[in-house]
Amino acid sequence: MNDKKDMNTRELFYVLAKRAVIISAIFASIMAILLIANFIQTQSVDPLNSKALNQLLQSLQENPQDEVLKEQIRALDLLARKAYFTHQWQIRTGGLLLFISVLVLLISLKYISSLQAQLPNFDDSKKENPWETRLLARRFIIYAGLGLFVLAFVLGVFSRNELGEPRKKDKVTFATSKELKENWPTFRGPEGIGHAYHTNVPTTWNGATGENITWKVVVPKSGLNSPIIWKKKIYMAGADEESREVYCYDADSGDLLWTKEVNNIPGSPNEVPDVTEDTGYAAPTMATDGERVFAIYANGDLISFDLEGNRLWAKNLGLPDNHYGHSSSLFTFKEKLLVQYDTNEKKQLFAFHTVSGEQIYATPRDDVQISWASPVLVNTGARDEIILNSNPFVISYNPDNGQELWRVKCMDAEVGPSVAYADGWIYAVNEYAVLAGIKLEGTPQTVWEYEDDLSEASSPVATKDFLFLASSYGTVTCFDAKSGEVYWMHEYDEGFYSSPIVVGDKVFVMDRDGVVHIFKAAKEFEAVADNELGEKSDTIPAFMHNRIYIRGEDHLFCIGK
Repeated sequence: MNDKKDMNTRELFYVLAKRAVIISAIFASIMAILLIANFIQTQSVDPLNSKALNQLLQSLQENPQDEVLKEQIRALDLLARKAYFTHQWQIRTGGLLLFISVLVLLISLKYISSLQAQLPNFDDSKKENPWETRLLARRFIIYAGLGLFVLAFVLGVFSRNELGEPRKKDKVTFATSKELKENWPTFRGPEGIGHAYHTNVPTTWNGATGENITWKVVVPKSGLNSPIIWKKKIYMAGADEESREVYCYDADSGDLLWTKEVNNIPGSPNEVPDVTEDTGYAAPTMATDGERVFAIYANGDLISFDLEGNRLWAKNLGLPDNHYGHSSSLFTFKEKLLVQYDTNEKKQLFAFHTVSGEQIYATPRDDVQISWASPVLVNTGARDEIILNSNPFVISYNPDNGQELWRVKCMDAEVGPSVAYADGWIYAVNEYAVLAGIKLEGTPQTVWEYEDDLSEASSPVATKDFLFLASSYGTVTCFDAKSGEVYWMHEYDEGFYSSPIVVGDKVFVMDRDGVVHIFKAAKEFEAVADNELGEKSDTIPAFMHNRIYIRGEDHLFCIGK
């Protein structure tokens, strides 16, 4: 009797499992077809590069003051982005439902297999629901269905995650720390702390006579940004009131490999921002992660190209409302592009995905004054930190999520210099404020301060033992890095906006006339050389390939033995 009851229960579960197979298979098929249709639709229609939007942008170039046209572009761009986010929701939700239904299908099939040692006799007309058994018997249907599911998953993986851009977010490639140190990827070199890892460079040259000048080329548009270098390519930005450009030069020959105009950016303002001679329209230095280069301009335009000059993505962050213009340089960290974007209206630390341009986080900084300093990456041995210098706080953030790690109140006035870092210490300075030595061990706090001959724009540089500071008055001061004791001070004829760079056992710093002064990184002042470029410059020299690359007022110079 019990055997018969067990048999009936077994047959009941068998029938239920068969029905679960059929229902889940049908549902999974519907989801797969919808995902494939979604993919085909997004491949055939690119909202960001639609004909209508391009026509409107072209019309706006011809009629830049047409407010009605601007509103039409904004409205169409908003619709495109809504369509993009709807598509992403459909992909995520449809993919999840497809996964669940296929999982139910496989579990049900496995359960059927466990109930019978062999497949049921599908030709037995006495079985209940013969249509189910006949359907299950059509193996080509099962194989076709599985193929459909696999196709849907594959297309979902390669579906676009940015308007007009292929989905690459899941397989982002970027340079390792070792690769970054082998190149010159950002403002003040790797990590942004003013240390060069290519130290076999010339110590004497003359731009007027051509001594040790390997090549010298004209830069089409002006810009106070410094050169960045990846392998044998040099990247810089230029801009004026009319247009913005990115340049790529060959490091060996100085040939201009490509020029790309920065235009057709949705939301880019037509008005020209107010800037000063000390910032201009292209003050921030570019950045690269070894796969892409990034540039930002005085009007808030942010753009990305690959290393060959193919445009990847672009956006506008809003017209910067500040009285000097935007000058904070860009920085990359893993798959993130970090942007310090301070205006009177709002101050934020942004992180954008390097591949798609998608915003990852936007950390508000509303309790500080506008800062024109640039981010600095610090690895304390325990963690990575991104350090921003501002009034009144020096603040550390977690570069992974933008969360604040610590802050020290020590600054004042309008902050321009970035911080220095060495051996667990942060050094922050600003004219009309102080030079502060901040020890990071335990709870970060100011250990010592110094108040004379401070820097207005030039960022300090530190080693384990020494700290060097160059002022706009023409003085260079050497400190004991741990105590703040002044070892020596030397006066030059011209002031400094460019920042000193440590190159081996020497320090290189360029004054505003383009003269690079070289001295020993030592407890006593020992001059090595004073080298004239032949034109004014406020940029940071780049050290690579056993050469020095300097952007002057009009030219890009390569200095080699």
